[in-house]
Amino acid sequence: MVRLLGSLIFCLLLSTQAWATSFNASVDRKTISEQDTFTLILRYGGQAGFSSPDVSALKKDFHILNQQQSRKMTTINGQMESYTDWVLTLTPQRTGQLTIPSIEYDDEKTDPITVQVNAVSDDVKAQQEKEFFFDISVQKQPQYYVQQQILYTEKVYYSVQHDEPSLTSLDVTDARVEPLGDVRQYTTVIKGQRFGVYERNFAIYPEVSGELVIPGQRFQASVRDPYDRWGRGRQASIVSKPISLTVNSIPAGYPQAPWLPASQLSISERFSADPQDWQQGDPITRTITLKATGLPGNQLPPVPVPEIRNIRYYPDQTESSDDLSENGVEGTSVQSMALVPAASGKITLPEIRIPWWNVTKGQLEYAVLPAHTVTVAPAQNAAQNSGQNTVNGNTQSAAEASASDSHSGNSNGGTLVSADSHFSGFWPVLFALSLLVNIVLGWLLLKKPAAAMESAESDALQNEKQCWKALNTACRNGDAKDLHSALLKWANAALRNNLDGSESSKDRAITSLPQLAARYRDPALNSALSELDALLFSAQGNSAYNGQNLLSLLKARKQLDEEKPQNDSLYPA
Repeated sequence: MVRLLGSLIFCLLLSTQAWATSFNASVDRKTISEQDTFTLILRYGGQAGFSSPDVSALKKDFHILNQQQSRKMTTINGQMESYTDWVLTLTPQRTGQLTIPSIEYDDEKTDPITVQVNAVSDDVKAQQEKEFFFDISVQKQPQYYVQQQILYTEKVYYSVQHDEPSLTSLDVTDARVEPLGDVRQYTTVIKGQRFGVYERNFAIYPEVSGELVIPGQRFQASVRDPYDRWGRGRQASIVSKPISLTVNSIPAGYPQAPWLPASQLSISERFSADPQDWQQGDPITRTITLKATGLPGNQLPPVPVPEIRNIRYYPDQTESSDDLSENGVEGTSVQSMALVPAASGKITLPEIRIPWWNVTKGQLEYAVLPAHTVTVAPAQNAAQNSGQNTVNGNTQSAAEASASDSHSGNSNGGTLVSADSHFSGFWPVLFALSLLVNIVLGWLLLKKPAAAMESAESDALQNEKQCWKALNTACRNGDAKDLHSALLKWANAALRNNLDGSESSKDRAITSLPQLAARYRDPALNSALSELDALLFSAQGNSAYNGQNLLSLLKARKQLDEEKPQNDSLYPA
């Protein structure tokens, strides 16, 4: 019964489409030659059972040579992954730009895919009688410039069975070579004859101007003897012709800025809060993204951000990444920073212009981030503090009036007593007693503040130790939100413990990490505080934070402060 029930559940899972989440298409190559075979994968985010999508629309421009279906259902760390693949082997019916149309399945549609089909060159056709031959091509451009991406495609055609194939590595003098994926293997047909193909793609970046020579490559293999299956076979070897290119230096008219030769470059930005919701003192994360076609991400420079009045910057680390395909490298650089408006009112973020060289058009262009104005609202606690100051002022006035009335009453009382003739004989005694009482009260009043101050200092020291212990625990746990709270509590406790009495701790309370960072002259510690502040107010939310580095910097700073005279160590002179 258990087996039967399991089989029924499995069949139900195969037949249902309730887990479907997506349906998309992808190809292994987007640039092919006529009669080349390539692979189209249709992936459905669920178990499709025995049904399949309708692919008859492909027959307009492609021949379907083979079609296979596979299913996968796995559970990793409690997360279930389930999908169905249809793998189709296609060959184009003609040259030019062909489109794999949108295919529908279970009310989901794939995006169309454009494939470029090139005609087989005459050089390839002339060599088809050979067992092995090369076909090498270099991306054509009006001119080539230093540090520009040059796409290099290398194909080896073969018509005989062979073993142990090998290709020499591509090394170019005075140039950096980046492979674009692994070696591909497929088949094609030339004038009715079938060939196998090995294909490699590279991006070449010349580092100096002048002549660039791409050396010839060597292919070796052991050709099988169809009449001697146990023999080692004969060795075959072919060498391609070298290619020479002229590389130009940076154009004289290019501005004084980082040299960026690319096919396309764009700049964009986003903020962690809507510009309509900015408030004075609230940190805002600004993320600027650069994308370049033909340049790796680590070659994109930091975006120069001009200084803006009433705006404080706390930069974060820049992250770069690359997307590799047969069409080259698309680099991305993401630069984040925390902005803290120091005043309310209108603030204009100026225009940012990044110069770059369009290698396709051979001209200077600019990626532009337009200027825009933001209205910053006053801080919420500003109005509250203003109202509180007014109330305190009224209270103080009332207290002063009460004290004045009391003093006036005492004076009148004194006049009545001195006017009473019944007590005139005891005046010297009363005066002596009053003088003695005043002396005792004065001594007590002078002693009480000292004792109170000594007690307050002891309590402040004890509170700072407790806050420091809690801060150590928060740093080890790595929770950014808890660490932020513990850090501010310790900073204010340390501040109260070190004040010299000239100002109250309330007047100088630390309420934000930028405010705390502004008190130090330690670049490493300020950088760590800025990193924590940017993480708290970034789009990532409350992510894990490595607090060990911050704890080490705080310990070093704390030890340095303890060696100095205790005079408000959080506010270095």
